[in-house]
Amino acid sequence: MRSISSRISVMSGEGALSVFARAKELEAQGRSIIHLELGEPDFHPGASVIESAQKALAAGKDRYCSVNGLPALKQEIAAYLDRTRNIKVAADNVVVAPGCKLALFQSMMALLEPGDEVLYPDPGFPGYSSISLGLGAVPVPFTLSARNQLQPDLAEVAAKITPRTRMLLTNSPGNPTGTVYTDAVQRGLAELAVKHDLWVLSDRSTPASSTATSIFRCCATPEWPSAR
Repeated sequence: MRSISSRISVMSGEGALSVFARAKELEAQGRSIIHLELGEPDFHPGASVIESAQKALAAGKDRYCSVNGLPALKQEIAAYLDRTRNIKVAADNVVVAPGCKLALFQSMMALLEPGDEVLYPDPGFPGYSSISLGLGAVPVPFTLSARNQLQPDLAEVAAKITPRTRMLLTNSPGNPTGTVYTDAVQRGLAELAVKHDLWVLSDRSTPASSTATSIFRCCATPEWPSAR
C-alpha cells in the first residue's frame, strides 16, 4: 500500500482539539465536562445576527460566491478597519477565509519557498511550526519569557535572522499568553522586518475583544506604507 505524502508526516495536530474530541466522547456517554481546552467566547451570536442569517437563507443566498469573499462583506470589513482602527485598506485587498487556520495556510503557501526560515513566537499557536514544516520551510522560534513580560525580545529576534529568513510571524494578543505587544516592541519588529526585507504575517486572534488598538499598527511605518 502506498503511504501518504511525506509532508503530512512532519505536520502535527493541535493537542487542544484532541482533548476536545475526547471530552465530547465523554459527554455523549452522559458525563458532565467542564471545557478548558478551546478558547471560545461565553456567548452566542446576537439575535440580529441569527435573524440576518435566517433571512439570507430564506432569500436563497446559499450558492457559490467569489473565492475571496462577498464584495459587500469585503467593503464592510475595509470600512470597519478604517472606522475602528484607523487603517485604510481597499476592499480589493481584503480576502475572507473560513477560519484562521486556512488563512494562515494560504498566506504561508503563497509566500514561502522550501528552505525558507520562519520566525514565530514560542509559546504560540501550534499551527505556526506545523504549517511551516508542511510547506518545506524551517520554523525558528523566538522565546516569550516571563522575565520579559512575555514580550518578544528584539535582540533575540534580530540574532535569529539569517539570509534564509523570509517571514516574521507576530501574534498579539498572544495565544496562549494573552499578551499584547507594546508599541516599542511592535515598532522594533517593524524596523527589523523593513531592514531585512521580511514578510510579516500578523495573526491577531482576538481583535474584537481587545481594547488595544496598537496591535493593528505592528508594521504600519512611514517607511513601509504598503503594510497598511
